[in-house]
Amino acid sequence: MTSTNLVKRVTVVLNFPKVISSFIVFVNAIILAMKNNPYFVSLADKITKLSDDLSSLEELEAACNTTPPTASVETRNVALGRVQDDLRTLRNDVQNIADADPTNAQSIIVSSGMSVKKSTIHGKQQNTAENGVEEGSVDLTAEGSGAHEWRMSTDGESWTALPATLTSKVTVSELTPGMVYYFQNRRILPNHEKSEWSQAIKIRVQ
Repeated sequence: MTSTNLVKRVTVVLNFPKVISSFIVFVNAIILAMKNNPYFVSLADKITKLSDDLSSLEELEAACNTTPPTASVETRNVALGRVQDDLRTLRNDVQNIADADPTNAQSIIVSSGMSVKKSTIHGKQQNTAENGVEEGSVDLTAEGSGAHEWRMSTDGESWTALPATLTSKVTVSELTPGMVYYFQNRRILPNHEKSEWSQAIKIRVQ
């Protein structure tokens, strides 16, 4: 059984402020840091989309605070979710760029305006993927115990949901040998809440 070296030594994290006004400042700082940054030239269109979606959020947040309000909180929250999704996509892109240049990974992440995950305790379970015993199968392990949701992709952008599990391990079968797959997971928390999706794990199936 062949495994891949999948533990990312330097990981990007997004620490979203809970107060919307602070969140808007947070996102503006990331946009400013990534625009015209030579590391992220290939992400120009996604940065522009984030900027446009943030402008919509700012307008709706202002409209929610007029007397009387001229926009609903529900509409504002939809715009908020769109900006958060944009940021998660960019986080994954920044991670891929950092992974491709391990020597400069930390400085790349910091230059994006995002944060570097603090080192984990030695021995803590990590997200891993290994080729399984059966041809076309992959054994996945998620960081953290308990129930998890899973999804996979062949390009790191379009995702297909996989069945949720009550544990942090699952085997995915009937994959195409020789193809590269990406996998993510997220914990199912109490009260049916869910964590953010993990960083994508890449593996060539055997």
